[in-house]
Amino acid sequence: MRTTPVLRSLAFGMLVLLVAAVAGLSGCSGDKDAKEETPINRIPTDRWVVRVDGHEISGAWLRNWCVTQIRQLESSGPVTVDQCDMIRSGRELLTKLVLVALEAERRGVTVSDEEIQEKLAEEMSRFPSTETWLKVLNESGLTREDRKEQLRLESLFFHYQDEIVAPEVLANEANDKVTREFYDKFREKAFSQPRSLHLRHILRASPRDAPEEERQREKALLVSARDRAVAGESFADIAKEISTDSTALKGGDIGWIDETLPILPDFKATLLELEEGQVSGVFEGPHGFHLFKAVEVKKAGIQPYEDVKDAIQKRIFSEAIKRRMGRQSLELREQFISSKKLEFFNLVPSTGCVMTPKEEEQVEELKAAEHSGESE
Repeated sequence: MRTTPVLRSLAFGMLVLLVAAVAGLSGCSGDKDAKEETPINRIPTDRWVVRVDGHEISGAWLRNWCVTQIRQLESSGPVTVDQCDMIRSGRELLTKLVLVALEAERRGVTVSDEEIQEKLAEEMSRFPSTETWLKVLNESGLTREDRKEQLRLESLFFHYQDEIVAPEVLANEANDKVTREFYDKFREKAFSQPRSLHLRHILRASPRDAPEEERQREKALLVSARDRAVAGESFADIAKEISTDSTALKGGDIGWIDETLPILPDFKATLLELEEGQVSGVFEGPHGFHLFKAVEVKKAGIQPYEDVKDAIQKRIFSEAIKRRMGRQSLELREQFISSKKLEFFNLVPSTGCVMTPKEEEQVEELKAAEHSGESE
């Protein structure tokens, strides 16, 4: 099982959409939204907001992350966003990213200059020119070197998942034994399938209020088409020749249907009784006359283990790696707090966001760690 394709979307259950999502960069300055006095626009961009063992998460990085997330959400339609929650989520996620990246370095994971340059070049290619990219970057409070460092930390994070965590998860939590046990436990509930058919379709459009002569002519054309198909002529070729449906160019291929799909309600029950290779009779529907052929039939029953093994393993792997990465980031956080290597700048005065009970608890943890260090 290859691990890399699924890892990119698994960071703590959400995409790590950093400033690399270029649309978010330009939204941080120079437009109407950026001039509004909102909590996100009040994040100070000229200082760090989190410091992890000397590695600084800048306010500009956090602000751009927040704007990118909002733009991503708005791309699907209007949304109402709690900006204070967004700031908290962004600071938490970027902190986890840096913690894991530093642990990756400690355990010998490396990122080549070539890899960073490739990522940088790919990002620049989304802009009209390098100068435009640099202008937008600078307007957002970041430099080229800032961006390269962010890409390096992001790459370290994902290399850590791919090279260290993923093999452990595959060996212990998503192996063949676990996958088989999952299948055996849920086979009746999750892997039963109804009888299904792969169909081809020919339509001759003729509404029910069309002149009777026209309707009979269209029906006769399909009766003739059925005779040709039953005699051995290619159903797909006939569909390309006479069908008025949008699937004609594909030889009338409409894919798979079963009893659960809300399609063809007028004659679905009859179609589901077709045998493989059988051509239906001519059906009359609201939009005209229809003819079908069952290209392939799958019987009702339990899906074989080999057919679903990869999907099960991917699901188990995805859930397990989320848990493992989340757990490790929390352990790293506690270690850095106890060793006084994790600092948070108080954003309440600048953003106006009230601290949550969890944030207040974190402040107390930091104070306790500082007090413990002083008493020693």
